[in-house]
Amino acid sequence: MRSPKIRPLEILHDDHQFVAVNKPAGFSTVSERWDHQIPCLIDLLWDLWKQSDSDAPKPHVVHRLDKQTSGVILFARNGSAQSHLRKQFMDRRVQKRYGALVTDLPSPASGTSIFHVDENPSRPGSMKFQSTGKECITDYRVLEAFRDHCWVEASPSTGRTHQIRMVMAKLKTPCICDPLYGDGESLFLSSFKKSYRSGRSDEERPLLGRLGLHALSISVLHPVTNLPMTIEAGLPKDLKATLRQLRRWGQV
Repeated sequence: MRSPKIRPLEILHDDHQFVAVNKPAGFSTVSERWDHQIPCLIDLLWDLWKQSDSDAPKPHVVHRLDKQTSGVILFARNGSAQSHLRKQFMDRRVQKRYGALVTDLPSPASGTSIFHVDENPSRPGSMKFQSTGKECITDYRVLEAFRDHCWVEASPSTGRTHQIRMVMAKLKTPCICDPLYGDGESLFLSSFKKSYRSGRSDEERPLLGRLGLHALSISVLHPVTNLPMTIEAGLPKDLKATLRQLRRWGQV
């Protein structure tokens, strides 16, 4: 996969306590030990802060999103805000909504998925279903159904690694382009447009060449005022374009 282009960060919320960013796909939340060539999101945000304040402290991590997942993510500006927000995650008081583009149609089309997971020692960086592992609870519902794909909203109550991806795999409808729990294949227009004709170039570019997962919104209590707030992240261009083509050519 090619390195992502570095574009200006989309700031969804910013105050003296915390910041919400619409994370682009392709950037890890924090630095990866095995890959220092691509900057991580926390460093991009820090660089942005230092443009207006050269002494700006480094952002504090509140939670994380997978490298190829896009959408809303929070960073605290100080340790107190970080602790307050993290405790909300630990106490399961944070409401999260994800959009997942998946293969086929889950059955039933809505429900609550409950299973247990543990780290997979045979495949570092992945998880496995394990009856004695940590509990995963996720509500889901199909928002749009197409001929061979669907757009699903998933709301996890717990916060396990790869939880939404594993929910979709458990339902036998893995996320598009998921290399761990699906086939890892990109989505091409030719795969669902029956009248597709290639252009001048023989090489077709994928509509979606990364994990079909986006963090739509997150609801928390403000770390100082304690007032409830919901922050939403609009869809990136690749997901918008893919859904547009599916609505046009991928209908049942």
